[in-house]
Amino acid sequence: MFNNKYTYLGLIFLMSSFLSNPVSAELKMGIVNLDNLFKQIPIYRESQEKVKKQFDPRARNLKTLEQEWSNLNDDYLKNEAVMSEKEKSALVKKIQNIENKFRTGQEKIQADLQKVQQEELSKIRLIVETAINEYAEENDFDIIIRADGTTLYAKKYINITQEIISKLQ
Repeated sequence: MFNNKYTYLGLIFLMSSFLSNPVSAELKMGIVNLDNLFKQIPIYRESQEKVKKQFDPRARNLKTLEQEWSNLNDDYLKNEAVMSEKEKSALVKKIQNIENKFRTGQEKIQADLQKVQQEELSKIRLIVETAINEYAEENDFDIIIRADGTTLYAKKYINITQEIISKLQ
């Protein structure tokens, strides 16, 4: 909707001048770059390490299956001309079985990893949101937004939705 964050910020400043509540002329505003914040806070790095440790054994097992599949496939390609049809069939069946195990394992680990990462991220988001709200209230901020323009914190008088609804009725 807005082409850049400066357009959005300008709109916020313009809107703040039209607020119906009598407030001081200055709006105290802050911007938080959540991507940068997450990269630098210890709880996020610790969470990533925890997830990595949790999924490393399963990832190694998948790597082993992948290597086994590759070795059998190479063996088949090298020896196809000298193998009997029975040997070829048995080897193809074994290759397909390993490939199926690999694909099933890969899908399962991806689903589990995504679920665990979302759970960890939800916990961290709650901690970050609480910290932002506490900081905003302690330092008397009127509004704090993400660098991309999403509101993270706003005092009640900043939200003029009800006034606009009333005007449109």
